[in-house]
Amino acid sequence: MHRVTYWVLLIHHYYMLAVGIVRFRYDFVADKPHTTTFITYYSVVANVLTICSLPWIYHTSFNVFLQHDRIGKLALYIFVGSRTLRVLAVVIAIVHNWLRREELLTVIREFNFLRWTFFSRFTVAAPAQRHFEIKIVRNILSGLMIDVSGFIMILFAYSEQASSEFILSSIMFTFVSNILYLVINQYYFALRTVILFGNLMNQQLTDIMKFTEHVASLQHKHRNHVQFKARCRLLSQELDELSVVYWQLQTLAERITDIFKWQGLGVLTNMYIFNVSLIYTVVSMLWTGEFTVSHYDWVAVLMATTSVVYLLDVREFLGLQLEHMDIFNLKFLHLETYSSLPPLDKALERSVERFHMQLSINKYEMSLLGLFKFNGEVGFSMFASMLLTMSVDVIKVASTPFLETDMLYMSSKDDTLLFISISVRLRFPTE
Repeated sequence: MHRVTYWVLLIHHYYMLAVGIVRFRYDFVADKPHTTTFITYYSVVANVLTICSLPWIYHTSFNVFLQHDRIGKLALYIFVGSRTLRVLAVVIAIVHNWLRREELLTVIREFNFLRWTFFSRFTVAAPAQRHFEIKIVRNILSGLMIDVSGFIMILFAYSEQASSEFILSSIMFTFVSNILYLVINQYYFALRTVILFGNLMNQQLTDIMKFTEHVASLQHKHRNHVQFKARCRLLSQELDELSVVYWQLQTLAERITDIFKWQGLGVLTNMYIFNVSLIYTVVSMLWTGEFTVSHYDWVAVLMATTSVVYLLDVREFLGLQLEHMDIFNLKFLHLETYSSLPPLDKALERSVERFHMQLSINKYEMSLLGLFKFNGEVGFSMFASMLLTMSVDVIKVASTPFLETDMLYMSSKDDTLLFISISVRLRFPTE
């Protein structure tokens, strides 16, 4: 698994270099990022060309869409809304990514320094390492699968009338949209690393508390008084060091979230419209009977697979937010063990008090663009609201004739497949 992860990350990194998303070459052997003048200028040229090509891509896809004989109002609204949001999101991602490029490099170097100075002394358990690698590889491959399947369905929808210009614009739109997927992969990988380091810290704190219980049993044994004092001083030093590392890791997590904060706007604005268009398309095709598995079985399987992978991807991303928040909030539970112990050495007690005060003052929290705090209830509400919106849409489709102009009019397989193609999700993190 380690070799597979290495090659997947290596290919993924060089693909980001080719696209112009990253401004450094990462040495996976020495674990160091390197910047060069060529990479910097290349990324500038790549980003400028990408932004300049967006108007032509948007104009071409819009003209092809209007060539259909009959287009419902809702179809037009969804198409214009989703394409416009996607284009704006790409521009924001490119500009914001460029403005924060130096800070991203600084965070990577501080991550490596923290790993070399503190976490290198610990051994990551094999199950935890395997879980970390599987999550990273799955995130990369799932995003790639959704983008590629969306492109395939676009070409299938316009197979009878696709011109070379449209095919080129579709390829470029998929390529440009892939930038969003690359940006979110950076955020996902960073938070997964925070979770891995945070679990090591929690395990170390648990070991310290367990050893403190053992030391407490030596307190009333007169012959072990010197040993008791020495062990208390050792525990105090380890706890002070752990509190410093905890603060550094929390600061890095906050800076990572701040670097990618504007991508959170993509989640709030695109999660609903893309999911509505996705479920609307599938249900419309099945309800009208114009699209059947017997006619286009492989496309039906591809659509169903894409929708399932998409929902799992949204669930995984929301779970990632909550999981990395729990890493920092679990410290309170570990320190509560100390309150049940008898009074110990003054230095150790001061260390525990300082650590507890640090956790109380610098409690780790997230917010969605500063509007409201993100927690388990908010995450569940977002996911449940998304599914509820889909269910309401299904009922609406099932109870309303398709010939009404205000409804999505599915007149041919081209119209139905189109909405799967524009339903490819916008993969943005929350702040």
